[in-house]
Amino acid sequence: MPAEAAQIETIGLMAAHESALADLYRAYADKFVDQRDFWRQLADDEVRHARWIAGFADDVKAGTTAVNPGRFSSKSILASLDEVRGHVHEIEDDDLSFVDALLVAKKFEDGLIESRYFEIVEDDGPELRDLLTKLEGETNVHRGQVAGALEAAGGKAHS
Repeated sequence: MPAEAAQIETIGLMAAHESALADLYRAYADKFVDQRDFWRQLADDEVRHARWIAGFADDVKAGTTAVNPGRFSSKSILASLDEVRGHVHEIEDDDLSFVDALLVAKKFEDGLIESRYFEIVEDDGPELRDLLTKLEGETNVHRGQVAGALEAAGGKAHS
């Protein structure tokens, strides 16, 4: 089993990534007031996802779960985290449209699924597997919501 510290680091980075997405979606809610409820719901979901992921650390410490810190390199998670945070700073750009924001959200939501982000568990604990399946399912819901909003706004929703 990988060292506990490496597992907890991976969990922390993944939770930070979900929190950063929540920050991005909150910033979009402030910028696009006509779609505020849409963005706030996504942000609230991301906060919940971050809490769920952070909770894995307690399971690792208790020895009831193991995650595979080698599944994703810290470097790749940090790069994506930096990219999310960079988009938060770009929101002040007056040229940023609702469609642009949706395309950014779609990129990140698609990326989580396509990279099989939630396949980090090394053991077969049913409770943890169920939670990861739920996270993946909710992320797929986000993908659909963003794609639907993008299509309604006149953008391209296909991958």
